[in-house]
Amino acid sequence: METTMTGPLYVDGATGYDSMFARVTAAYIPALMDVAVIAAGHRVLDVATGTGAAARAAAELVGPTGEIVAGDISSTMLKVARRNPENSAIKFQLLDGHALPFPDSRFDRVICQLGLAFFEDPARGLAEFRRVLAPGGRTAITVNSTPERSLFTRICTVIGKHVPAKAEQLNRYASIRTAERLSALLHGAGFTEVMVRSELRSFSFASFDDYFSGTDAGAGISGQEYVKLSADLRHAVREEVRQSFPDAGKREPLIVEMEVLVGSGTT
Repeated sequence: METTMTGPLYVDGATGYDSMFARVTAAYIPALMDVAVIAAGHRVLDVATGTGAAARAAAELVGPTGEIVAGDISSTMLKVARRNPENSAIKFQLLDGHALPFPDSRFDRVICQLGLAFFEDPARGLAEFRRVLAPGGRTAITVNSTPERSLFTRICTVIGKHVPAKAEQLNRYASIRTAERLSALLHGAGFTEVMVRSELRSFSFASFDDYFSGTDAGAGISGQEYVKLSADLRHAVREEVRQSFPDAGKREPLIVEMEVLVGSGTT
């Protein structure tokens, strides 16, 4: 069976992606850029680019002599990215990270911001990253760690508990939850000088209702799955997520911790 990346993220709601996730993505991009060690003139590929936030940061580093190619499996996400005038220096392309449409040694850097966990086969994706990197090239990636230290992966996990048929797919988004696992994947793909560290950030919401509002509206993978549930299941999932927070989510503001693993390796 052909292996592909998960595609439904924001099929119907890509225009709301930045409003919901922009500050989350922005919080970890400096760490991604730090380990990517991108310099002027580099050719950079951003896989699972979403609306292009990490690609924009890379474009500032490579300057006019460099090249930024950014790809995603979601054509809807790419439409949003292309409409942003701040992305004018970026070449966007529809692609599947398991089978990159580029020749060997095409890029100096491959980056992937919070996207690798959406691959059905992360090991195959990393092998593709290495294939398209030139000798001495470098990959840099970030992934969520445990569901308990995530913003929205925890909601996917709870939905999986209530809908067993969805559990395997939804739990995959938290499958690379330890530094040891990410390090093993990078080594397994043939990368050397592998380094993995964690970055913990806290995000503030006015209330639990404010935090959950995007999911209620069907935003993201968690939201898309949530709105498909029956009213009873939606209530059960919402309450279980609420109870997962200190003081049963009654604190205002609600502080949500998110831990991300930042990994890198060279060819």
